[in-house]
Amino acid sequence: MKGLYWGRFNPPHKGHIKLVKKILSEINSLIIAVGSARHKNTKRDPFDGKERAKMLKAYLKEEGFDMKKIKIVPVPNGKSMYSSVKNVFRLCPKFDVMYADKETIIKLVNKKVEIRKIKRTGKISSTKIRDAIAKDNKWENLTGKSTAKIIRKLNGIERIKESYGK
Repeated sequence: MKGLYWGRFNPPHKGHIKLVKKILSEINSLIIAVGSARHKNTKRDPFDGKERAKMLKAYLKEEGFDMKKIKIVPVPNGKSMYSSVKNVFRLCPKFDVMYADKETIIKLVNKKVEIRKIKRTGKISSTKIRDAIAKDNKWENLTGKSTAKIIRKLNGIERIKESYGK
């Protein structure tokens, strides 16, 4: 069975990795749809889809995941949530089950594929990481070493601070 996990991953963190591990315990292969792929250099989306896909791939490798079972696909937003959902189905390989936490997505996708509702676990969020970076607080312990390295290489610390007006 093939599953799809759709998120922004801006940036990827330990909570995302925990969910990927859980999802892969239930299915054979996973498509990770990196949403808001065209957005970049904003407070909410400092990194574009390709940059986040690169971070996520490096982090998954760092954690020892079998990348033959995982495909990462940057997916741009549509003009509405409905068109964003259509983009996921149009741009991603066929899948049997979607893992989602947003009720809007669940309602729009319902009946097209099986839906498995996921719950955010822990207190880690990409927003908390971006906030910590903007305030010069500790953040590297919330993500992988590979992700932190890529953030630095992309001048991500400066980009995030700039998007926060600092």
